[in-house]
Amino acid sequence: MTSASVLQFLKTVKHFGEDADKMQPDEFFGIFDQFLQSFAEARQENENMRRRKEEEERRARMEAQLKEQREKERKARKAKENGEDDGGEFDDLVSALRSGEVFDKDLSKMKRNRKRINSQTSDTGRERPITKLNF
Repeated sequence: MTSASVLQFLKTVKHFGEDADKMQPDEFFGIFDQFLQSFAEARQENENMRRRKEEEERRARMEAQLKEQREKERKARKAKENGEDDGGEFDDLVSALRSGEVFDKDLSKMKRNRKRINSQTSDTGRERPITKLNF
């Protein structure tokens, strides 16, 4: 080592509160090296824990959504088995499209016909009767 680097090393060792006579450069700088390695490992562990936590949260959300979807399907199946209709809005729309009611200006007519269709059908089949066809 040159005298300038030795002098700078002695100042640095003294600045960090170490005894320059007992501390060798490789020992002194080894402390910093070990600290930086430990710091990098800790940072990596924190990043891994964050990723695991996010993955667990995502998995929990997916499981909750799946459970909710299964519950809805179970309720719909149970309602269908009991003969209850789940609103039938989709069937009403299909029926209105087939009959041409949706293209009429008077929407009250469609509402009246829908009520009439719902009251006439006692059967719980998937298809509703077609009341009129526009050809």
